[in-house]
Amino acid sequence: MRASSTFVLASLFAAACGPGATMRSGPLNPGRVETDPSMECLPDPDIEQASMTRHMRFGWTLAEESFLVPPPPAPDEQSSESLEAWSSQVLGPWLERKTHTIEAARRELDQAAEENHRQRIMGGAIVGLMYEDVARVLTEIPAPAELLDEPDIMEVYRNVLRSQARPFLEHARRAYSACAQNGIRPASMRHWSRFCSGREERLPGRRRDHEHLESGETVVEVVAD
Repeated sequence: MRASSTFVLASLFAAACGPGATMRSGPLNPGRVETDPSMECLPDPDIEQASMTRHMRFGWTLAEESFLVPPPPAPDEQSSESLEAWSSQVLGPWLERKTHTIEAARRELDQAAEENHRQRIMGGAIVGLMYEDVARVLTEIPAPAELLDEPDIMEVYRNVLRSQARPFLEHARRAYSACAQNGIRPASMRHWSRFCSGREERLPGRRRDHEHLESGETVVEVVAD
């Protein structure tokens, strides 16, 4: 019975690590939760990148490319007319390109998440960062100068911006939440759990409980049984 239990534990560990995984030695970077979203703020994986699957490595590369699409600077003149033109001619095309690169990365990360548990943890963190990046850009769009003396209308305008950012925030929230729960095990990936929990807590807006379990989610947002 003891030999059988040992075999089961070894099999579970192998499945979590992936076949032939090379573990990293030395201290691991815990990641940065208080900086702007970027791939550089991620924690160190507990395995060498060469031990990741092809889908994981490709998804990681595509995610890096998504952060190479910088947000467009706001126009110098911040009248309603100039901001409207900027939104349609500059911000709109940027958002379309940005979401296209995120979706490409997410497809690979979803497939990577199906291959082993560790990659599901990392994929959740990366997806959270990509969506958080977009959400923060949308919530920081400047208000028209004409509204500076109109606090009630300004609040309506800010609410509109928040509603535009909300879908991206909720994607980020669910991805971080799943990463935080999935990262509890193995112990060598627990720093990813803390990282994702910290990023989730700092997202703008109120947290709504249990949204990480809604239907229609992709693999990186699913909590493993």
